Amino acid sequence: MNILFLLEAVSLNERLAEGTTALIAGMGTVFIILILISSIISLFKYIGKSDRPHNRSDIKLKAFIEAGRKVEPVHTQDDLELIAVITTVIASSLNITTDQLQVKSFRRIRSKN
Repeated sequence: MNILFLLEAVSLNERLAEGTTALIAGMGTVFIILILISSIISLFKYIGKSDRPHNRSDIKLKAFIEAGRKVEPVHTQDDLELIAVITTVIASSLNITTDQLQVKSFRRIRSKN
């Protein structure tokens, strides 16, 4: 595209034709790049995929066994009961009902003997 051509263009039709050509070329470039990015992102699911899915609990268990530490079983039922008791105590101390409270996280802190 020549800038002098746009300045010397006599008719409006020539200017519109040149502008339309630039518009189509620009939009075409953008869509081609977007399609390219989309196809690259769709290929990410194949990167680093192994035959066997990794189980993080197995890795943690192996790390504990190799370190010579004892693995303590996790009792989820006891944790749920403990959360219910703590929620009830907090609700009664605030003089509200338990449905107005929401426990967002629960983390056990081990005491050092």
